[in-house]
Amino acid sequence: MSNSILKQRLSELMKLGVLQLFLLGALAGMGYAHPLRGQESLRMKITLEIQDASLSAVLRQIEKQTNISFSYQKDVVAPFRNISLSFRDETVEKILEQVLTPRKIRYERLRNNQLILTPMPGGPAKRYQEEAFLSLPPEKSVRGVVRDENGEALPGVSILVKDTQRGMITNAAGEFAIDVPDESAVLIFSFVGYLSQEEIVGTRTTIEVSLKAGEKNLEEVVVVGYGTRKKATLTGSVASMSSAEVKKNPVTNLSNSLAGMMPGVVTTNRTGEPGRDDSGILIRGKSTTGNTSPLVVVDGIQGVSGWQRINPNDIESISVLKDASAAIYGARAANGVILITTKRGKAGKPVIEYTFNQGIVTPTRLPKMANSAEFAGYVNELQIKAGQGPRYTEEEIRKFADGSDPLNYPDTDWFGEVLRKATTQSRHNLNLRGGSENLRFSVSGSFSNENGIFKNGSLNFKTYTIRSNIDADVTKNIKVGLDINAGLDNGNYPSYNTSTTFQRLWQVPIVPVYWPNGLPSSGIENGENPAVMATSATGNINNRTQRFLTKATFDINLAWLEGLGLDGYFAYSNDVATAKNWRTPWTVYDYDKINDVYISKPGGGILKPQLTEGFTGGTSALTNLRLKYERRFEDHEINTFIAMEQQLNNDRSFSAFRKDFISYAIDELFAGSLVDQSTTGIRSESGRSNFFGRVSYGFKDKYLLDFNFRYDGSSNFPPGKRYGFFPGLSAAWRISHEEFMKSLSAVDELKVRASYGKMGNDAVAAFQHLALYTLGNQGYHFGFPSAFSQGLTVGVTPNPNMTWEVLTSSNIGLDGSLWNNGLGFTIDIFKQRRSNILATRSLAVPVYTGLKLPNENIGIVENKGIELTLSTARTLGAIRYHISGNMGYAKNKIIDISEAANIPEWQKSEGHVIGATRYYKALGIFRTQNEVDNSPVYPGTKVGDLQYEDVNGDNKIDAADMVMSDKINIPQITYGLNMSISYKNLSLWANFAGQARVWQYYHQNARIAINALQEFIVNRYTPGSMDSKYPTLPTIEAGASGEVNGQLSDFWLMNTSFVRLKTLELGYDLPVSLLSKFRISALRLFANGNNLFTVDKLKIYDPENSNQSGGYYPQSKIYNLGFNLTF
Repeated sequence: MSNSILKQRLSELMKLGVLQLFLLGALAGMGYAHPLRGQESLRMKITLEIQDASLSAVLRQIEKQTNISFSYQKDVVAPFRNISLSFRDETVEKILEQVLTPRKIRYERLRNNQLILTPMPGGPAKRYQEEAFLSLPPEKSVRGVVRDENGEALPGVSILVKDTQRGMITNAAGEFAIDVPDESAVLIFSFVGYLSQEEIVGTRTTIEVSLKAGEKNLEEVVVVGYGTRKKATLTGSVASMSSAEVKKNPVTNLSNSLAGMMPGVVTTNRTGEPGRDDSGILIRGKSTTGNTSPLVVVDGIQGVSGWQRINPNDIESISVLKDASAAIYGARAANGVILITTKRGKAGKPVIEYTFNQGIVTPTRLPKMANSAEFAGYVNELQIKAGQGPRYTEEEIRKFADGSDPLNYPDTDWFGEVLRKATTQSRHNLNLRGGSENLRFSVSGSFSNENGIFKNGSLNFKTYTIRSNIDADVTKNIKVGLDINAGLDNGNYPSYNTSTTFQRLWQVPIVPVYWPNGLPSSGIENGENPAVMATSATGNINNRTQRFLTKATFDINLAWLEGLGLDGYFAYSNDVATAKNWRTPWTVYDYDKINDVYISKPGGGILKPQLTEGFTGGTSALTNLRLKYERRFEDHEINTFIAMEQQLNNDRSFSAFRKDFISYAIDELFAGSLVDQSTTGIRSESGRSNFFGRVSYGFKDKYLLDFNFRYDGSSNFPPGKRYGFFPGLSAAWRISHEEFMKSLSAVDELKVRASYGKMGNDAVAAFQHLALYTLGNQGYHFGFPSAFSQGLTVGVTPNPNMTWEVLTSSNIGLDGSLWNNGLGFTIDIFKQRRSNILATRSLAVPVYTGLKLPNENIGIVENKGIELTLSTARTLGAIRYHISGNMGYAKNKIIDISEAANIPEWQKSEGHVIGATRYYKALGIFRTQNEVDNSPVYPGTKVGDLQYEDVNGDNKIDAADMVMSDKINIPQITYGLNMSISYKNLSLWANFAGQARVWQYYHQNARIAINALQEFIVNRYTPGSMDSKYPTLPTIEAGASGEVNGQLSDFWLMNTSFVRLKTLELGYDLPVSLLSKFRISALRLFANGNNLFTVDKLKIYDPENSNQSGGYYPQSKIYNLGFNLTF
């Protein structure tokens, strides 16, 4: 970018920034009403986490979070030792009562916000002890640890000696140490969101406690767009999972931890290849023919790349916005929003935590191929059909079967020879978190290493991440923060795509992988032996991605009006990805049986090395400013804000190619030939400008209303069409808080919700409103000898009227808890209507016109569904368990896609699901010639071929008989079952995930040079067979015409429904009494696994596979051991 352009951009940003600040300042001025009254300050709710601090320090912390100031003489607070306490979302009045009253200190209001502290009669008591509120000397010391139902340590748990005021709170590792008068003492353990629990000390010196979730679901804080909300007061459909749940899965890719955890979140993992194993994610299924990816927001930053590589130990929570609650993200929210919140530092002594995982990885399922004897019989059948004699005699087939002559009659298991039975992966995380009242920090570093499953393969993928943040209270009313995050992915792969390598594993079994002398065989075609293709002998692909993100934040409390504040942030990211594909020819060998010699043969289709190298890079600058107001007036609570965001993106890419390198040792571009070299590069700019806000109102926490809006602008659209308004309204009624419900003791909580909103989707190609031309070397020949010259190629016709794709969402929900959390439930029923979907009118215009049509806003899709979650938790003595099940159903329907009027009803896309495909309807297999002669048939049909339905009744089978089918490989039903059970220090956790109403089309062919699955070879139709499972097998690949049984037909649509044990973890926490001797706070040992077993009908492949020929890198099954160590 030139200096003049840069100055222009900076000038524009500065002008916009001044305008935004002026607007926010004006709004702040309008919000100023009257001085704050003292009583209202005392009713403010704050959160305090204090560890070993003086009473004066506690008072200063209250001052920082409120407008209150304290006045007192030093000797009023000086006699007392340091305090540890924890309050979450508690009123200042309640906190002062619990902190000051036991110390015989009272307060009085001098002015609105000033409190004076004075001693009560007889106080302050100088004999007062730090940990105890008793004057009696302690006689017994007790230590221990407090955990939740999942075995996770609970910091900040309040512990009180019953009938006294002696108490403390647990530290970051959930540990405590307290003195009690005698063995009859009773300890009361309490924590927000959990049921209080009493323990008689008795003769014990160590007590381990597990708190049971009671009102946890009500008090739990859930991250929503631009804020947090108590789960009890949520008005929208929001699903979430905690850090503890994320950490139990041993996968190195975060996207693979979501399956079965949250209703409405559809995940599909199509491959287990390291570095390329991202799961596809849909929120409530598909509702557009365009981009379906949800928006991912990490710590408030939208569209963060590489989020899949965040270490689970760095995650605080994951939330998913599924309805109008996502409208706050406007133009990017139509596909749902995933909110990831990472951990930050907390006040307290620094805590060092190290987690190590070592995993053994195996494929979930590998195809079982036909052996040599079975394949030889199939080849003989093909030869006879072709009018030739059998290729193999019965004696030769016997030798294939018994292995008596492995050199001349091998029986090769290509999968077993080329692939390892198991490989390894490891993962490390080291973090340090802590700080003082005014300065809190968190630093975390992670490393993971994954190897491929090829023997002697070069596949390896490593990730390095650093996440750090610091939060500082500059003054009582000003807070600042800084986040710096960086990541590096380094993947090495063989120069051939691994899916191609897997397809070559379908080599015929009569050819060995290696000859007896160790030389690799040439395979069947082009010397493509997968045992060689998977190694560095073919060259190497190196993919490196570097990510950098920094975020500076501020939060200012505008003291002239209680609850008014101004915050914001500036975030800058820089991502650079480099790709280097170094291809070299390799050598394989044929065996001459007659002369007993091995003949070398080149592989790879090239004679000299060649190199393709390139990079893509992108920067993003995001500015956010927000004016917020939060206030409670008696029974009324208001939480509102208005904000703006401005984002500018710059992207560029470059690639170059050279071949015929002079040496195998020099893999740099300069060493390649100048002949046929090529280069290309592009650069683009894009931006967004947004104004948005929210108004939330609650009355008695019983009647709740949220209004979100966003006025979004995107550079992807033409002038006049760039801005859209996206509102969302949601409301909730907590019925259980009504007087008429008080008599129903079985009902803990009952809430009905409803929402309605509009969201956009701007994930479309930019500049479609302009006439586009492609400049390249596909022009004319000039001169002699002739040479290419640059030429322009016209693109599609522009569409100056293109605009936003809009989703209209409506949702009704019911949340409840019965019998003291004995049964919890959530039900959501939703309807979505997506309009203005960009699509071409290609279905309405004949192909022979040759027209290149532009995208137009013509598509309409409707999506409906239901979601259900049920849960229960109980404690039976020392045994605690929790069970939660969820289910989601979503089915879409194309309402309008501009199809031609003369298309038969059974072939129209309209009325069917997105992705529906036309198939012939298979009626069975022809068993006799009489059946063939007396039925409409596809041209060339013989006995043993499939019989198709004559849908249009014209007595012949052709393309007009194909029928649109809704059987696709995106599940309509997904479900999950999560269970935990613990006994003292031992815990067990399991996550089952499944899908239903889902199918995959498979095209299976076999010929003389290509093997097939044993299932198909053995059960194929053979002459005279009256009960074969399959017809005569196709011999050519999918897409080729002519073969009757190779046509797209529903016969080859296979049910891929499954239920899978996604995660299983067994953990044990070592006793605190043992660890304290080594100055260790906590040590947890665990064994866990992923994809441990699958129940399905498919059997031949992993049911999540989407490759119709079966040539894919298999999904991973992981067996893992690890430990978590805390100091």
